[in-house]
Amino acid sequence: MISLRRAKVLLGCLALATPLLAYPEPKYKHYVPSKWNTVGWGIYGSDIAPVIRVKPGEVVKIDISNPFGINRANPRKFFADNKISEDLPIVQEMLEILEKTPYDPTGLRGALLTGPVFVEGAEPGDTLEVRIHDVRLRAPWGAISTSRAGSHPLGDLVPRPWSKIMRIDMEREVGIFEEGKIELPLAPFMGQMGVAPPQSAGRFGAGPPTATHGGNFDLQELTRGATLYLPVNVNGALFFTGNGHAAQGNGEISGPGFETSLCGYFEFIVHKKKPLKTPWVETPTHYIFLGMHDSLDDCVRQATLQAVEFLQQKEKLDFYDAYAVSSASLDLAVSRALVPMQMAFAYLPKHLFANKPDYWFKGAMPVKY
Repeated sequence: MISLRRAKVLLGCLALATPLLAYPEPKYKHYVPSKWNTVGWGIYGSDIAPVIRVKPGEVVKIDISNPFGINRANPRKFFADNKISEDLPIVQEMLEILEKTPYDPTGLRGALLTGPVFVEGAEPGDTLEVRIHDVRLRAPWGAISTSRAGSHPLGDLVPRPWSKIMRIDMEREVGIFEEGKIELPLAPFMGQMGVAPPQSAGRFGAGPPTATHGGNFDLQELTRGATLYLPVNVNGALFFTGNGHAAQGNGEISGPGFETSLCGYFEFIVHKKKPLKTPWVETPTHYIFLGMHDSLDDCVRQATLQAVEFLQQKEKLDFYDAYAVSSASLDLAVSRALVPMQMAFAYLPKHLFANKPDYWFKGAMPVKY
């Protein structure tokens, strides 16, 4: 039986929900298309030349392509088999990317990323605040899959690789899993958002996330109206994004989410001389703290400790009071049930606090419920 408080929260979210296509497009200063010369195959690196330079406070529209499920050796067969017209701009874009974009010579692999974006004034020891003004669909299809063995919870029960291509109804904003039977409400977000690691660390693949650079959070709350805080490791921060998801549950248990191509609208704010130990997230309703480790127990410990330390600093509480408030209010969730690097998130509701700082986003966040 759902509690009265949770029912009110759920009804409030439903009341605030705005259809994806009905939401007005944010105003933006710069545009980065997804082209063969603005993308890379899954690499975060301080030595990668920026595709654009922006000033703090400017909004940038960034397209990302997600060719998940497409055989690079014969991409046209994929589109023909799934009755996807090659005349679509997103298809032409992908064909060019698949033909012209080389893999990294180091052998690192990962999701296709657009970027990096150089943010003027960002220096090592700063914090980069990434405001997500919107995330929008770009393609009328998406894909989901699983694999034999692998790192997901039921890998031992999967005898063979499996994948499914789903049509996206752009007008009704649903993914058609099975016509007339199962439809997935869409709440798109970027699976990958991160910055370049320190120069001394070399290049990172767009695989599991790290506290150093961010990366593959796969957190469904990182959608319109959310804020991501990242540490700055090199001049300009060098922000990358990709791995679009049309929808995903917390856990991403089969391996991928509902993969698709998106565009995001991002604003970058630089907080000078405020070093950050690990990324964290803010929404209009919650502070969200991230635990990352191969052990889920350690993930929970990390996320909980961050919440306790946040309460101690924000409300000037001692450890015992902060721990008690956390126990009475904190919601824990598994965001990434995959190894290496599982993730647990701790959700601290803002309604607890009499002193609520003003938040930049006043609109409606998309919800999938």
